[in-house]
Amino acid sequence: MASERPGPNEDISVVTPCFNEEGNVREVYERVRSLMLSLNRYRYEHIFIDNASRDSTFAVLSEIASRIRM
Repeated sequence: MASERPGPNEDISVVTPCFNEEGNVREVYERVRSLMLSLNRYRYEHIFIDNASRDSTFAVLSEIASRIRM
C-alpha cells in the first residue's frame, strides 16, 4: 500500500494569478516562500500569471525573478 505522506522529493506547484497587484505581490511571494521552506520536505515552484496588469505588477515580478538562482 502506498504511503499517503509525501516523500522528501515531492514537487508542489503554486499558481498565483495577478491583476494590478503591485502593492502585495512581493508579500505573497515571501509568504509562500517562507511556508514552503519551513516545511522543508518539498521542492516547489511558484508560478505568477500576470493578467495584463495596468500597474507595475510585471516589473515587480521581473525583479523577484531576477533574484532567484536557477
